[in-house]
Amino acid sequence: MSLAGSIVDGDALLKVVWISLLAGIGVTTIFAVAILGGTRAIDASRGGRTVAAAAFGVLAAVALAGVAAAVVFGIVVMTQK
Repeated sequence: MSLAGSIVDGDALLKVVWISLLAGIGVTTIFAVAILGGTRAIDASRGGRTVAAAAFGVLAAVALAGVAAAVVFGIVVMTQK
């Protein structure tokens, strides 16, 4: 076994890379949905479509809550070690 193999746990490193990639793409996608919902809500309200504006506003709020929850979860996980 090499020196690097005895210092670095390859399985744990692969797990960290995989979870980081998944979390990064997931949080970015959820934030993009929040931006989409916000812009569509503004466009719908300008067009007089109040029901669609409310639905898109709710979508934006739920997506922003999901991003906030992911940030809080990340902070909690980092402070547990």
